[in-house]
Amino acid sequence: MIAASAADLGSMLREARKAKKMSQTELAAMVGVSRQWVISAEKGAPTARVDLMLDALRCVDLLVDVVRDDTGDALHTVFGGGGG
Repeated sequence: MIAASAADLGSMLREARKAKKMSQTELAAMVGVSRQWVISAEKGAPTARVDLMLDALRCVDLLVDVVRDDTGDALHTVFGGGGG
């Protein structure tokens, strides 16, 4: 799976949590955050702390792998334009 935005990560978190039949409250307890934080993270809140998001993803058996995007598409996604 490729995530190009906070919303993508949030969707992946939600799908994996549901696949594990885990409630938002259970995930929140595992990560040490509020249920509201989980709700926001699953909606793709761009202000979610990275360390907590990584913890949440690990709790649903997901890992993040960062790779170089040599196609230049990342700049197009981030800046919504020609990347230059």
